[in-house]
Amino acid sequence: MRSLSFFLLLILTSCSGNEVRKDVSQVPYQTSGLEQYFLPELPAWANGSASGQCFKKHSFQYLDMGKIAKAYELKYPELIELQAQYNDRLESYFRSTAMRFVKPVEEAAFFSNSLESVRGGVRTLKLPAGANKVDVIWLDRYVALNQVNEIKKMNELGRFDERVPILFSTCLSRQDLNQWLIENGLEAVGFYSVTAEWLSPFAADLELKSGLQIEIKKLLAPTVNIRFVSPSEILLPTEIVL
Repeated sequence: MRSLSFFLLLILTSCSGNEVRKDVSQVPYQTSGLEQYFLPELPAWANGSASGQCFKKHSFQYLDMGKIAKAYELKYPELIELQAQYNDRLESYFRSTAMRFVKPVEEAAFFSNSLESVRGGVRTLKLPAGANKVDVIWLDRYVALNQVNEIKKMNELGRFDERVPILFSTCLSRQDLNQWLIENGLEAVGFYSVTAEWLSPFAADLELKSGLQIEIKKLLAPTVNIRFVSPSEILLPTEIVL
């Protein structure tokens, strides 16, 4: 009798276990809910700059700034900063692990931390108080034309003592750029930077454009005099709006 009871219990447990496994398998994949705020990643062939003659080492997450502006009441400079800080956290994560994807909980944490940082007034690009003259230096072209020594000469001549130097790159991330500066002995100059994380298909009026760009005047004070510095006859890259 005890044997019969045991087998009946085993059968019931087995049936119950199958039912549980069936229910678990039917549970939909849980996302962070943030995917509505991200644009699709660019395909590999589009992950570069024709005018800068360079390719990005990483793919970047571009934000749907129209949706985020409505949801969180952020303006263009804050939206650009949010995207830059989010991608910087993302890159730091990938540099610290062999994982090639982000779990929803981590994605939510990166976004939330970046959002709170921006709302709290933290700025990656913050010029010294009273700075009203800026040189935006198109690094990609200097590298493509093998003229990096020209940047070094500018520093030796004291040009950056008079005007705040901002290195602009359409392909390097902030962390890539910092590494490049060390490799080229320029880490002590005190360059500011606007890198690939800052580019967006949204203009300052939050209208969607056909390509990536940044309206750099909107990030700086209206009184700042901006001069664009390039080694070639191309006056401006397609990605920057002065």
